[in-house]
Amino acid sequence: MNSKHIALSCLLLLLACGKKDKKGPDEVVSGDIKQVTETSNGITYKIFTNITLTTFKGILVMGSGNNENNPSPGSLDDATENDICKKAAQNGYLAAIVQYRKTPGDATTESWNTSAQMIGEDYDKCIVAIAGKYGVDKSKSVVGGYSYASNILFTNISIYNTLSYCKGVLAACGGSGEWNAQNFKIPIYSINCTGDNEGPYYGKSLYDQIPANSPVKSKSEGVTDASCKTHCGGNWTDKMYTKMVSWLQ
Repeated sequence: MNSKHIALSCLLLLLACGKKDKKGPDEVVSGDIKQVTETSNGITYKIFTNITLTTFKGILVMGSGNNENNPSPGSLDDATENDICKKAAQNGYLAAIVQYRKTPGDATTESWNTSAQMIGEDYDKCIVAIAGKYGVDKSKSVVGGYSYASNILFTNISIYNTLSYCKGVLAACGGSGEWNAQNFKIPIYSINCTGDNEGPYYGKSLYDQIPANSPVKSKSEGVTDASCKTHCGGNWTDKMYTKMVSWLQ
């Protein structure tokens, strides 16, 4: 083998090694915001951080919409969740989208409650992983979601205590029942379009079902947005972010 062949072989070997070294978490940096998809504490999530910061104000974990009758694992790529996470990260919070497990969904009341229990556990695992990695008290956290994730979180916080340490639930285009509202264990921010897209109680009407003497009433809010009439048809990133900030102050 002549010297040219030896040199070419060495170059190819170096390139191959270089490519191998670059394998790792799915990482994207845009301006000051880094987003990384990683798995920790048995759960996969996409986390957004401001690379100029070393300390953080709190934790936001969002979840995606889904097919209630046959849900798949939570998506990490929906625009709405990514938008609010980027805004939160830009302003000094740790923000993540959780890839919750595939759940039974809405086949029966029993399976729905099981789904709520499972997804609550997945949010909790995500928060615990992030809190441990970045040294933030897990009680400085807010959870949220769109559509299916909102519905399921409403059920979770009325039946289970898994997320009772959180400061609140940001719930867009979801709905729930009167009994659930009477038993919410943490504050809610429910925002929806008009048009009865999410059942009898959503937005302002869901907030109204929370009893006046409930400890979560004063920190909760319900908004029915008259500017839109379709399911998840509003642009609510700024409103939801503002509510999150008020809870985490």
